[in-house]
Amino acid sequence: MSIANGAARSSAARTQRHRARRRQGTRCILVDVSESDVAALVARSYLPEESSRDPAAIKAAIEGVIADVVFDLEAERSARTQLGKRVTTREGDA
Repeated sequence: MSIANGAARSSAARTQRHRARRRQGTRCILVDVSESDVAALVARSYLPEESSRDPAAIKAAIEGVIADVVFDLEAERSARTQLGKRVTTREGDA
């Protein structure tokens, strides 16, 4: 196998992953995580302490944090929408 052939294969695989992420509506980013960040993930029970050196576990924990934030934001938005509907209905009754 030549270097050019190996580079072409990795380039093709990278392109496939990029296209798959684009179809899913996701992005791949690189994030620097400090030891205190990892400790916070452990303290908040997003990451088991025994997994604190496992990059895949840290990635999953960060994804969990993001999912929880998104859930909270959607719940707040829904509550505001429901509140707005109630106010509009009461004004219409008056």
